Amino acid sequence: MRTTKQHRRAVGVLLCGVWCALIGPGCAPSPGAAPLPRICARDGRFVEKRTGRTFHVRGFNYEHYKPPPMGYLGTFSPKRYCPNSAEMMLADLAEHGFTIVRVFIDPTSSHGEGIVASWDADGLSPAYIANFCDFLSRARRHRIYVLVTLDGLPDCKRYAAIKGKAPPGIEGVNRIFLHRGHIDAYALHIADFARAIRARDATLLSTVFAFQLWNEASYRAAAPFSKTSGTITPANGKTYDLSSRDDLQRMADDHAVLWANACADAVRQVDPDAMVTVGMFTFGAVGRAGPGQVRPSDAKDKRIPLRPLALTRSKLSFLDIHFYPFGPRTLDRDLRNIEFDKLKVACRKRGMPLVMGEFGAFKSAFATIPEAIDGMVRHVRRVMELGFSGYIYWTYDSHSQHWLWNAKSGRGEIFEALAKLHGGGVSRR
Repeated sequence: MRTTKQHRRAVGVLLCGVWCALIGPGCAPSPGAAPLPRICARDGRFVEKRTGRTFHVRGFNYEHYKPPPMGYLGTFSPKRYCPNSAEMMLADLAEHGFTIVRVFIDPTSSHGEGIVASWDADGLSPAYIANFCDFLSRARRHRIYVLVTLDGLPDCKRYAAIKGKAPPGIEGVNRIFLHRGHIDAYALHIADFARAIRARDATLLSTVFAFQLWNEASYRAAAPFSKTSGTITPANGKTYDLSSRDDLQRMADDHAVLWANACADAVRQVDPDAMVTVGMFTFGAVGRAGPGQVRPSDAKDKRIPLRPLALTRSKLSFLDIHFYPFGPRTLDRDLRNIEFDKLKVACRKRGMPLVMGEFGAFKSAFATIPEAIDGMVRHVRRVMELGFSGYIYWTYDSHSQHWLWNAKSGRGEIFEALAKLHGGGVSRR
């Protein structure tokens, strides 16, 4: 009997719910498997640490969203995690030669669904950590690495006590980078997360490809960047001239490195072999011509991306830069505004690989799946020719983002096309 896509999806959701109800959160059976080899960055590429064998990054972002009005990420929610869906996705990736999946940790504390259960929590949610470790166990069995993104600082008393109050001249998200208390709290959160994995099963740490400190790290065009006179002395103790665009950019760069290093050090105190990275979008993606454009502007998007070139001075293992092609010249524009020629030289000197951790096909730019396939294949080939060490498509199957073609849209043709790029065959699912 033939069924509609909507019917098949409804049946899948029902079965997933039954499965989760039967096993309980974080209690899914996960047969033992040998720990995965550690991957490290060496001489500008990824290799197995012990053997030196090259590791190729190719995979998908895997995100399940909570329904409105809650929104945001529900992949590992104690109320929503579906091990059956995760198992099928990981098996699919392994069968077709993919190596990595990128996931997000929900920093919210509302409704008991995020990484902390509530404001009063003294630590991370045991149920949430159990679900994430179950996912790691399944990924290990399928020999798939997990790039885990911690996308913000949870709002709970443990971290509030550390961060304290920032001075009035530093507003909003800018405090994360410019205020010492916020930097210390963020670093503690990253370490808490790594420590929670180690406490549950230390052998799972090698399945974590890297700890990503933020999805798309950015300042915001608010104080102190909105100030045009006076001076400021932020977390590093140096004084910057608020009337100077050059000084403001220098402050942004210095503190991006300070923040990244504090977090990397904190993670490696727990797991000395851990790779650490941060995700970034391009200046052009938010209507800015490049570094130095740090003042508030008429652009609708008020974010100011971290500068990739500055982060080559940090203790990060590699850089993750997101490129979404909207036309034949989008990538060239983005390469210019991230100073790619200088960036490539700096990364080569540091032995720091580059990864495209997000790219995808917006329906506004690619009206049909065949158009999306052609655009994505061309885009991947071009980025790899530029010297990137891998790519991660947005997304595997997030149907809730109806304005994007996910890899399983239609009959999974985009997934199949990306699999063919590395000889992974044609999906039979």
